[in-house]
Amino acid sequence: MGYNRFFIMLFAFIWSWPQLASALPSDRQQPILIESDRAQHNDKTGVTVYQGSVVITQGTIRIKADKVSVNAVGNKVTKIVCTGKPAHYQQQPRPDAELVTARANTIEYHLSKNAITLLGAASLEQEGSTLKGERINYDLQAELVEATGSTTGNQRIQMVIPPQKTEGAE
Repeated sequence: MGYNRFFIMLFAFIWSWPQLASALPSDRQQPILIESDRAQHNDKTGVTVYQGSVVITQGTIRIKADKVSVNAVGNKVTKIVCTGKPAHYQQQPRPDAELVTARANTIEYHLSKNAITLLGAASLEQEGSTLKGERINYDLQAELVEATGSTTGNQRIQMVIPPQKTEGAE
């Protein structure tokens, strides 16, 4: 029973990650590879923890973290937490788009809220634009990004928008 439940949790975890952003359609068709030094599943708490240089790949999706915790109620994943110094997430949203990369000490994905929270030295980059702050919230449903600086001290958010390329310019 414990091993069957572990594989159900693993399957649910795997299918929830591509929902983080609009993914390439081919990402969901690719095999998922999870590498870590160790993994532990607790049937009582519904938590599966991968530790030690965790790397998860599926198509263009790549996650690197020191630790990944998958929380579930029943067989439904409710929250995924990646921690590292920093944890990394990358994905190519469309064939014609550059990679979207996210970094933070903690990356939380709340499935019930359909939201991602980047905590601690957070940054989000795409097509030359960079957003940095202590906390970045991304509501996937509303497509709303909110960033905050440090509440202790005077670290402010930073947004870098590259200049637009003009036709004929090299």
